[in-house]
Amino acid sequence: MNKEWNEKGKELLEILKLRTPPVGVVFSENDETLEGSFQPSKYGVKMAVCQAIGFARYSGRTVVLKYDDFACPPSMIIYGLVRGELKEDLKSILLKAGWLKDESAEVLENFLPQGKYKTFIFGDLTRMYIKPQSILVFGSPAQIGRLIQAKTYFGGIVRANLVAKTASCSEALLPSLSGEPAVSVPGAGDRVFAGLDEDEMIFAMPYEWLDRILEGLKNAGKGANVSYPVPPFLLFTPRFPKMYREFQEKFERA
Repeated sequence: MNKEWNEKGKELLEILKLRTPPVGVVFSENDETLEGSFQPSKYGVKMAVCQAIGFARYSGRTVVLKYDDFACPPSMIIYGLVRGELKEDLKSILLKAGWLKDESAEVLENFLPQGKYKTFIFGDLTRMYIKPQSILVFGSPAQIGRLIQAKTYFGGIVRANLVAKTASCSEALLPSLSGEPAVSVPGAGDRVFAGLDEDEMIFAMPYEWLDRILEGLKNAGKGANVSYPVPPFLLFTPRFPKMYREFQEKFERA
């Protein structure tokens, strides 16, 4: 039996004509076991978070990550799965990878509390059986722009703290876990490990925002006849080159 978020996910998929379904996300403080889910370590592999999200997008499966399932050191630091000085440890990795010029370069400070979360769940929103906390939508700039319009239909702005390195797992997702929609531009891991196309961006929102986003998609710009896809304005006389016009002036009605 479909859950309410499955139906709303299908509605979001249809309105925006998305290439893949939205991904529902749950960060649990408990050691969760979900029947029918995919846990990488049970199959002898580990995954990056962006990869697990991509696996959920393309396979329709719900993916469960615990400590032994993680393959990405930066996300393990950001998610508070390891001990140590999180900011300095992350900076060391980014410096050695050439993502930072030198020690003076600042890094993001959006870390989850150490040891708080035990299980990380990512699933196709139209099929998953656990209620999500956040939702990730992958789409073209036009589709993401429409989502921004849907959010700002209710006022305010959409947050974007961009570093183009930890897009799906951090830049977009973590603000949404704190209650705010956010956007990000993928640049590294998402392209390499998660199968994102070059024209895809990410919009993230708390699940509590989904009804408002659906309302905004249906109503934002309605008076100006704007929806998705945006209809081009075609009511005008085109201006052709002079040569064309001169030929046209010599025409006689048949």
